[in-house]
Amino acid sequence: MGPQVRALAPLRGREQHLAQIGANLRRVADSLRSRVVVVEGPPGAGRTRLLAEALELATRNGFAVAGGLPPGAGAPHPGGRAPRPPAGISPPGAGGPAPGAAAAPPGAGSPARGAPPIRGGVRARPPGAPGGTLLAPPGQSAVEAVAIRLRERAGTAPAQVVALDDLHLADHATLTTLCELIADPGARPVLWLLSFTTVGDAVAPHPVPACLGRLRRGLGADRLPELGPLSGDPLAQLVADWAGAPPDAALLALVESVEATPRAVIDLVRGLVEDGEVCVLDGAARLGPPDQGARGPGGGVHLPAPVPRRLSALVQRELRSLSEPTMKALRLAAVLGSPFAPEDLSAMLGEAPVGLLAAVDEAVGRGLLVCGEHDLAFRTEPIWRVLLDSVPPPVCALLRRQAAELLLPRPDGVERAALQLVHVAQPGSTQELRAIAEGSRRLLASDPSTAAALATHCMELLPPGRAEHLRCARTAVEALTRAGDLDRAIALAQETIDEAVRFAAPSPHALAGDLAALRASMSTALLLLGNAQSARRAAGDALAVPEGGPPHREAVVTHLAASYLTGDDSAVEQARRILSAPDDHPRAVRVGAMAFQAFGQWQDGRVGDAVGTLRRAVALDRAGEEAHAVDPRWFLAFALTRIDEYEEAAAVVRSAARSAPAEAGTLAATVPAVLRAPLHLAQGHLDEAEEAARAGVGGAAGPCVPMLAPQAWLVLAFAALRRGALAQAEEHVRTLEKDFPQHTSSPWWAARVLLSAQLAEAQAEPAAAAEVLAEVACREGALRELVLEDPAAAAWSVRCALAAGRPELARQVVDAAELLRARNPQVRSVLAAALHARALAAGDARCLARAGGLHRNPWARAAAAEDHAGLLLESGEEEHAIGELDRAMEAFGALGGDRDAARVRARLRELGVRRRHWTHAKRPVSGWESLTKTERKVAELVAGGLTNRQTARHLFISPHTVGFHLRQIYRKLGIRSRTALVRFRT
Repeated sequence: MGPQVRALAPLRGREQHLAQIGANLRRVADSLRSRVVVVEGPPGAGRTRLLAEALELATRNGFAVAGGLPPGAGAPHPGGRAPRPPAGISPPGAGGPAPGAAAAPPGAGSPARGAPPIRGGVRARPPGAPGGTLLAPPGQSAVEAVAIRLRERAGTAPAQVVALDDLHLADHATLTTLCELIADPGARPVLWLLSFTTVGDAVAPHPVPACLGRLRRGLGADRLPELGPLSGDPLAQLVADWAGAPPDAALLALVESVEATPRAVIDLVRGLVEDGEVCVLDGAARLGPPDQGARGPGGGVHLPAPVPRRLSALVQRELRSLSEPTMKALRLAAVLGSPFAPEDLSAMLGEAPVGLLAAVDEAVGRGLLVCGEHDLAFRTEPIWRVLLDSVPPPVCALLRRQAAELLLPRPDGVERAALQLVHVAQPGSTQELRAIAEGSRRLLASDPSTAAALATHCMELLPPGRAEHLRCARTAVEALTRAGDLDRAIALAQETIDEAVRFAAPSPHALAGDLAALRASMSTALLLLGNAQSARRAAGDALAVPEGGPPHREAVVTHLAASYLTGDDSAVEQARRILSAPDDHPRAVRVGAMAFQAFGQWQDGRVGDAVGTLRRAVALDRAGEEAHAVDPRWFLAFALTRIDEYEEAAAVVRSAARSAPAEAGTLAATVPAVLRAPLHLAQGHLDEAEEAARAGVGGAAGPCVPMLAPQAWLVLAFAALRRGALAQAEEHVRTLEKDFPQHTSSPWWAARVLLSAQLAEAQAEPAAAAEVLAEVACREGALRELVLEDPAAAAWSVRCALAAGRPELARQVVDAAELLRARNPQVRSVLAAALHARALAAGDARCLARAGGLHRNPWARAAAAEDHAGLLLESGEEEHAIGELDRAMEAFGALGGDRDAARVRARLRELGVRRRHWTHAKRPVSGWESLTKTERKVAELVAGGLTNRQTARHLFISPHTVGFHLRQIYRKLGIRSRTALVRFRT
C-alpha cells in the first residue's frame, strides 16, 4: 500500500493574483501571442504555491506544461480537500491538450517544504518525479531544459505554460538566455510565469526586473501585485485550515503578532497545536486558558494576556536584532502601557524628545509600534506582553512607581497613575490606595470596565468595615452597572453591605451615609435588571438615613421609577410634589420626576404635554453629569417614534449615544440599539429593526438591559408578524410572557396587548382579535393607551370589530381616538389616526383619503390606501379601487410586509387582477435552498403546526394551493409526511 496523498490546503488571500494569471491565460489562448507574468514576494509569501495553482489551472484548461514546478510544491492541507481551480479558458484548438503535449499531473506543483535543488536559479524536478513536469539533466540548467522542451513541441502544442521559480538566484548568463528564449519570434505561444524575491540575501539592484524590462516593448508583460502579508478573512481562513476550526478573536490577534506570511502563520499555528496551546471549543479554535498565576500583581488590570511559549520565542528572536537604545525604549514603553504618550517615555528615559526619534523610527519600521494622532501603541498585545515580561519584576515595580510620581501632578494623570500603582500597591500604602480609588472614579464614564477592575482590586487591599472600603465598593458597583454586569454589581453590593454591617456593629451610624449610597447604587442595578420590587426596597433602605441626613438623589429617582413600575399610583403624585418645590431637590431628582410626570400625562392621553415635559427634562439634564436609572432621552425617543417624529427621535438617540462613550459590551452601547429598534420598525426598515432589537436583548455577547428588553422583544415580534412568520412571532410573545410579565402600569403593557390582538387575528379570525380588544375596553383608559401605540392601531381595531360583527366595539375605539384628537389638536399623527378610524367606521371614502394624506407612518399610509379601496368598491368605483390596492400592495411589499402584501394581492385576485410577485432564481434541485419563497413559508407554517386551511388563510391562498406546494416541498426535501417536515426544520 503506497503512502497516503494528502490534499492541498485552499489557497488563501491570493485569489486576485490567480484571477490575473487566468486572464493572461485567456489572452494567450485568444491572441496566439506569448505573455510574461512576474510574481514577486518575500520568503514564505506563497510564490511557489501560487505558481502551482496556476499550473493546475492551465492544465485543466488544455494548456501544455512545457516546464514547471516539482510535484507537491506548496503546503499539504492538514486534513482537508483542496478546491478545484476555475475553468473556462479555451486554448486554440480543441478543449484538451494537443496531441503529444505533456500534461502535468493533477497535483502538479505543490510543496515548498523539502524543496528540490536549485540549478541556475530555478527549481529542478527531484529524482523519481513523474514525467509530466520538467526534469533538468545533470549539469543542465532548468532554463536550458525548458528551451529543449519547447523545441521538441514546436509543432504540436498550440499553447504552453512555463513556470520558473526563485529567479533571484539565477546568474546573469542564465537570465540572458531566458530573455532570448522568451523573445524568440518563431516560438509557439507561451505564458511565462516567472517568480523571484528581492528580500533576504538578494543583491541590489536586482537584475531580474532590469533583464525582464527589456522584453516589455515587444511582448505583453504583467507584473502582479507583490504577495504581501495576509490579513482579515484570508488570514482567519488560513488559521482555521491548520487549527481545525475558525479562530476566535484572541487566537487571531495572537497570530497577527507575527509576520503574517502564509509560511509564518502555518508554522506558528501548527506549533501551537502541537504544544497543546490551541483547542477547539464550541466550533471555534481557542487558546487554552492562561495560568491564573500569570496574571501578576494588580489582578491583570490593564495587562495583556500571557503569551504562549512558542510565540514568545518568535517575538524574542525578532527583538534581539533591535539596537540597544530601541530595546531600552520599548521595554520602558511596555511598563507605561499601550497606548502611551511619547512625552511620558521621554521623561522616563531622561532624554529630550529628539532622542526618541531613532528608536521610534526603528520600532515603527519593524512593525512593533503604530503611531496614533497623539500617542504610540504596540501593534499587538502579544508584542507588548513579551516586552513587559522581559523586565525583571523588582525593576518593573520601581519603574511603575516612578511613572506614577511623574503622572500624578498632571491634570489628567491620576487615572494613568492609578493604572501603574494598582500593580505595586500593598495593604496599608494609604497614598497609593487613595490614588487608585480616585482614578477608578474618574474612569467611570469613559472606561467602566477598567474602573471596576481598579475599584475591586483596591477593595481587596482595604480592610472591610471602613468608609474607604464602602466607597470603593460603590464605585465598583456603579462601574459594573455601566458595563452591563448587573448580576455581579448586585452581588458585590449585597456582600459588601452585609460585611460592613457585621464589622461596624459597635458604631453603625458612622457608616450610615456610605451604606445608603451603596444601597442606592444597588437599587439602580436592580431596577435595570428588571427587579422593580427589590429595587424599591433597596432604594427605600437607602432613603432611611439617620435624621438630618439628605436623601440620596439616586435612591429618590430609583424609588420613584420602581414605584411606578410596580403599579403604585402614588408615583405620579410624588413626582408632582417634587416638581412643585424645585429648589428643594437636586437637578437629577427633578429630571427623574419630570420623566414620570410625562408617563402620567401619556397615560391620560395628553400626548403633546408628555412630549413637551420630556423635552424640558432632557434640556434640564446636563449630559454626562450623572448616570441615570431613568434617562429622559430614552422615553423621549420612544414617544417621538410613536407620534411619527422620526427625525427628532433619531437626533435624541444620537444624543443618548454620545452622552456616554459606547465602550463595546457596555450598557452605553446596548441602550441606543434598543432605542433605534422601534424607530426602524416604524419607518419600515425591518432588517435594521431586527438587528438593533437583537443587540438590545444581549445579542453578539453584549449585555442585556432587562428594564428595556421588553421593547426589543416587542420589535422582534412585530417584525416577525409583518413578515408573516407567525411561529416566530408567537415564540417572541412566549419569551415576553415568561421573562418579562407586564403590569398594567408598565410602559410596554399596551404594546403587548396590541401584539396579542394582532397575532390572534393572524392565527384565527377577526373575532379572536375583537375578544382581546373587548377585554381591553373594559378597563378605563386602556383603549386610549392601545391606539397610541401605533398610528394604524385605531383603524386596525375598527376593521377587526366591524369584521367580527361588533359595531359597538368599533364605536368605542373611535371614541377613544376622538378623545385623543381633542386633547392633542397639534399632534399630526393623533389627528390622522382619529380621522382614519372615524372614516372607516362611517364608510366615508373622502375622509379616508384625507387621512391617508395626513399619515407619516408608512404602514398606516399603506393601510389607509387598502381601506380606501374597500370603501370605493362598496360604492362601485372598481377601477379607482384597483389603483388604491396596487398602491397598498407596492407599499407593503417595499416595507417587507409580506403578509399584508399577500392579503392585498388576494383582494386583487378576487377582482380578476393578477399581479406577479415572484422572481426567477437559480436554485439547487433539492434541499431547503431549492424551495421557492412561497414554499418556504408554507413549510414553516405547516411545520409550526398549522393545518392546510389555516396556512391558506394566513397566506391568502386556497387550501388546494397549499396542498400543491406541500407536494413540491416533500419531493424537494425527500420526505413523505408532515412529521418528517417538522423533524427536517428542527
